Amino acid sequence: MDELIRYPFLHTFNPIQKINATTIKERLSRKPHQLFLPHRTDFYMIFLFTEGNGKHCVDFHPLSVKPKNILFISKGQVHNFDEKETYDGNTVVFTEEFFCRTEDERAFLHHSPLFNDPLQLAYFEVGERYQELETLYNLIIAELKRPTHPNQAQILHNYLYNMILVAELVYQPRKIQVIPNRQQVLVSEFKSLANEFLYEHWSVDNYAEKLNVSSRTLQTAFSVIEGISPKLWLNERLCLEIKRLLTFESKTINEISFLLGFKEASYFVKFFKTRTGITPSEFRKTRQF
Repeated sequence: MDELIRYPFLHTFNPIQKINATTIKERLSRKPHQLFLPHRTDFYMIFLFTEGNGKHCVDFHPLSVKPKNILFISKGQVHNFDEKETYDGNTVVFTEEFFCRTEDERAFLHHSPLFNDPLQLAYFEVGERYQELETLYNLIIAELKRPTHPNQAQILHNYLYNMILVAELVYQPRKIQVIPNRQQVLVSEFKSLANEFLYEHWSVDNYAEKLNVSSRTLQTAFSVIEGISPKLWLNERLCLEIKRLLTFESKTINEISFLLGFKEASYFVKFFKTRTGITPSEFRKTRQF
């Protein structure tokens, strides 16, 4: 089995700034044979769909593309375009290095509900804010086409920041309303840590200790915000990572088990089958491309 394709960051207008903006059709015109296959990117992506229909698959979930809907894809997620697509849209891609110039900006990006939970894909209709988001996209393109100048990175960063802030405002009402702010922050911090230390196979107690709260406090916050336990979320997040590795990596079942912190391959197989109904080997056979 071949290793998962990693699609590199490409510049279009500006060879300096680690942010780029193109239409989907422009993006597909470069290497469509690779983009139609599942691939992992080492940067962040925003798709603002403008016309047409089709499917866009993210982490094994096919999404029905609709105009005026927006999709956020985080660094490390797996996705692919529909070979039969008829849709188009505006795409903004950027690296973590470009956005995170300060610790506050890093915390904002890593804790944003748009990017930090691969189990809840941020894909939604933007409604009356569509024109505003499209204008920000056009401003990014216009600035990228200008000659490089000392304030260019800051201007581009501000446009991008505003896109994310506007989208968050539209997205948040879909979540639980009236929630204690500290609990929301705690859940966000937990998810950010889990994405970083997933391969360490930490327990909920380990995460609570790292977050300087009791396990009970973390359990309560997660129950209020997500309606499930942090243990269940961790298991589902780990199951997603197993699917990624089984589908796109050439490692053996035993190697994947060891990589993800399982002490015994038999427990790894049992863990996966309990949640999917099939063994890792059976899943791998169904996902070969």
